[in-house]
Amino acid sequence: MLLSKKEISILIEIVYSIVFALIFLPYFYENQEKTLILMDGLVEKIIQIIICTVIYFAIAYSILEVAFKKKETRDERDDMINSKSYKLGYLLYEFSLFIFIGYVCSKFQNKELFNLTGNLELYNSFQLTDAGIVFIVLVLLAFISVIKSLYQFYLYRTV
Repeated sequence: MLLSKKEISILIEIVYSIVFALIFLPYFYENQEKTLILMDGLVEKIIQIIICTVIYFAIAYSILEVAFKKKETRDERDDMINSKSYKLGYLLYEFSLFIFIGYVCSKFQNKELFNLTGNLELYNSFQLTDAGIVFIVLVLLAFISVIKSLYQFYLYRTV
C-alpha cells in the first residue's frame, strides 16, 4: 500500500492526536476535581505539551519533506476532500458543544435536586470545576480531531 505525501501528513496528525490523548489527558483526568489554580504542575504540563508538539511536528514534517522531495500538485479533488472533512469536523464541534452545554446544565440541575431533597452529602459531591470543564473540552477536541482526520484519510484513499 503506497501512501502519498498528503496521506502520510494526515496520519501524522492522527498519531499526534492519539498520543496526546494517551499521554496528556490522564493528567487532566486526575486533576478534574480541582480548580485550575490548585492543579499541581499545570504550567509545567502546558510547557511540556507545547514543547512536545513543536518537536513532534518539526521532526515528523522534516522527515516527510526529506522523504518526499517532489512537490505534489493541488487540484479540485484536494479542495473537495478538505471541504468535506472540515464540514464533518465543524458539525462534530457543534454537536459536542450541544453535548457540553447539556452536561453542564444537567450537573447544575442534579445539584439543585439534591439540595431540594436535603441530601447535603450528594449536593456537595456534585462539583463542576474549571479543570473538569478543561478536561471535557480536551477530550472532545481530541476525539473530533481524530474523527475528522480519519475521514479525510478515508476520502483520500477512496475518491
